Amino acid sequence: MELELILEIIENNGYLGLFLWLWVGVFIFPVPNELIVMTVGLSSSLKTLHPVLAFIVIYLGILAALSTCYTIGRLIGRPLLKYFYKSKRMSKTIDASLKLMEKYHAFSLSFSYFVPGIRNFLPFLYGFCKLPFKKFALFAYSGALIWLSVTFTLGYIFGDHIDTIIKHEKELLIGLAAVAVLFFIFRFSRRKRRKEHEKLHDQGLGL
Repeated sequence: MELELILEIIENNGYLGLFLWLWVGVFIFPVPNELIVMTVGLSSSLKTLHPVLAFIVIYLGILAALSTCYTIGRLIGRPLLKYFYKSKRMSKTIDASLKLMEKYHAFSLSFSYFVPGIRNFLPFLYGFCKLPFKKFALFAYSGALIWLSVTFTLGYIFGDHIDTIIKHEKELLIGLAAVAVLFFIFRFSRRKRRKEHEKLHDQGLGL
């Protein structure tokens, strides 16, 4: 039923409907982003949508959703947190998000999009904590791009098996999240080593 609904929205509203769905619809309708993106990937493989344009529209919708969560947290985070904590399920999500923030700091934004539920809560919490927007965008947008690239490609290539993929969604996302963490740790470590090398080089030159 969800698959049919997504296809109908794409057919009736085109790219604008797709953008609005990724931006606003995910807060209203409980349809996993994975299912939406893989369905669009499938539609692109069937030439219903242009793959590059569809990818760009989805990414812009995701960026709009992440930025909206961040802005809401920055502007009215305190009263909303009090409200969310009244829900047992929401309070667990908040606690899980806070643990990630404490352990990985802003780096947690890089792989948070691989974790349903937390993906939209972390931007909200970082907005509430007044994380500079440039830093937020660097980590959150790059992580979302990697997630989208993987998920869209899965839909494009294996779209006929979406039901099977969704059935094992949890295991798949855990695996993808692990890969994303390793990727960003590698990049961070390499950048840190390069800075240390440059610092030692400058000291050797007496700069």
